[in-house]
Amino acid sequence: MSGAAALWRALTVTGRIALGVGLLLALVLAGRGLGLHWDPLGLGAKRLEAARDRAINAEADAAARRLEVEGEAGQRQALEQIHRRSEAVTRLTVPAILEARTDDEADLPLAAGRADRLRAHDRELCRLAPAVCTGATAADPAGGGDVTLFPDPPG
Repeated sequence: MSGAAALWRALTVTGRIALGVGLLLALVLAGRGLGLHWDPLGLGAKRLEAARDRAINAEADAAARRLEVEGEAGQRQALEQIHRRSEAVTRLTVPAILEARTDDEADLPLAAGRADRLRAHDRELCRLAPAVCTGATAADPAGGGDVTLFPDPPG
């Protein structure tokens, strides 16, 4: 008889169980070391699928955040442009309003220099807001009067 068989007979039931568990554990560890695994319930595949789902959701959330940031930046830029345009219109208009209110000859026909200044002011306003001037028509009720601007009708 061999030494293994003699050792087996010498072990008690508890010793045999412990030896069997030890051999099983050694086989499992050796299999893991070789890259083998046993997953009868498919838990690894379920974890992998859940991780993939989380990654897809994270990518979608990141894309949504990028779009939000880009939209905010575009909105901020458009608002700044509107603010600058509004300030430019105010800078151009306030002196003309003040001059018109304080002019002693406001009820008299316009002098050539004053009409030229108003035309220049209208041109500058049209340069700043071309959409307002695209539908402009010349109104000449007094014959030889200034060009008046009318915005496009809504619709």
